[in-house]
Amino acid sequence: MAVCSRRPWLGYLSLVFFLAVGTVSAQPFDQASYNAWKLANHPALPAPPNGTVVNDPYLQRGGGTTCDCWITPDASYTTVDNSSEWDASGFHNADDGSYGPIILPFQFYLYGQFWNTAYININGNVSFGQYYGTFSSTGFPFLDYVMVAPFLADVDLRGPGIGNNIVQYKATPTAFYVNWTNVGYFNSMTDKVNTFQLIITDGTDPIVPNGANVSFCYKDMQWTTGSASGGVNGFGGTPASVGANQGNGIDYIQFGRFDQPGTAYDGPFGLNDGVSFLDDQYFSFSTDITTANVPPVISGQSVCDSLILCVGQPALFEMVFLSPEPNQITTPTAFAPTLPSFTIISSSPGLAATITAGFTPALTDVGYHYVTFEGTDNGNPALTSTITIVVHVLPAIVVPPAVDTVCLYDPPVDLFALFTTPPQPGGDWLDPNSDPHSGIFQAGVDMDGIYVYTSPALGGVPRDRAGHNDDQRPHQRSRYNRLVV
Repeated sequence: MAVCSRRPWLGYLSLVFFLAVGTVSAQPFDQASYNAWKLANHPALPAPPNGTVVNDPYLQRGGGTTCDCWITPDASYTTVDNSSEWDASGFHNADDGSYGPIILPFQFYLYGQFWNTAYININGNVSFGQYYGTFSSTGFPFLDYVMVAPFLADVDLRGPGIGNNIVQYKATPTAFYVNWTNVGYFNSMTDKVNTFQLIITDGTDPIVPNGANVSFCYKDMQWTTGSASGGVNGFGGTPASVGANQGNGIDYIQFGRFDQPGTAYDGPFGLNDGVSFLDDQYFSFSTDITTANVPPVISGQSVCDSLILCVGQPALFEMVFLSPEPNQITTPTAFAPTLPSFTIISSSPGLAATITAGFTPALTDVGYHYVTFEGTDNGNPALTSTITIVVHVLPAIVVPPAVDTVCLYDPPVDLFALFTTPPQPGGDWLDPNSDPHSGIFQAGVDMDGIYVYTSPALGGVPRDRAGHNDDQRPHQRSRYNRLVV
């Protein structure tokens, strides 16, 4: 997956991954004539009607759900204007255009070279030193293109739909963020949209943890290929590529090539993969490595490094370590010596090594613990990647139950007001059938029985170092017992 040294097999890869890209060289210098040129040279194929796809909650997705790597852009971000600002080439092009140059306030190290000038290219990548209009991707490595590419494919920002085709960025003294939100594909299609994020750092910013300096984050990914790249309805044709490339044909990293729906994935160098493998996925890696072997890449756990649980609340961890080189095998392991119930449920070595572990904290586990995952490759020398998660176990808080009697013609009763020791407000009520309830009891309408109130623990949910609320939040459980006379 990653190559950072000159080895004999790399010459073979350079022959296999031949350059097969579309560029904007010698093309017309306005949007209308460019589009005519692209259609003439790469005819558009039939596509379904435009309109944003509604996320299917039952669709299988590839990534984990333990933590959320997505950072929602706020007022500190700049939104690139699709009507005028994709003009780094000298003319505005909202299909294959570029934005920049952007002067980074830090030095980004990419496989042996420092960069502080970047371009955001519409087609799912950030390049350094120059812009690229490449719209048909090729597998990495390939010559001359210096980029980090969370999703190198034929993105087209001209399609319809409120909330579609948004690209935003911000730079801090130590990091550069770019978000592609609900972006469509050529030719102006938004029947399927992709949402993904890139962060690069100077190597010290904890927003990309574990010593890495690049992260890719994905939300819902729905298409792979535009029609100018041979795609039909967003799939097939030339696969999209995910990775980074130094441009010398030697130093690169690749996570996969995607040309189909579904979650199929057999590692970075196997068959083409399903784009839904990227859903909710997270990759963090370092491009400042120049050794003969590269350690495995951590995937699946996201940027948050802390988890907050209550006693009795089960936790499940799923981790993936991607092998850096095509023929390497990575072996995963995990340990948490201070958590007696910690168990490795499954562990599978391979190009994409997977491990699942879990535990349910007991009362004796209240306090702080460390859960460590490691992936070790069989390179020479063997290298290990490690991620450590801080687990804070809180005692369960139970509010004494309240009991009341309500007559048939009594006015509605606010159940929350019946607690003698009120829990934190803002929680949820369940009726005796465990169905959602408003918390206002109406005699003659609502059934007799036990109504359960669940609320966040006092003080809310602490944030991790990336500033995200942890989704494993502790809860109080409070009972209200009502009898009708």
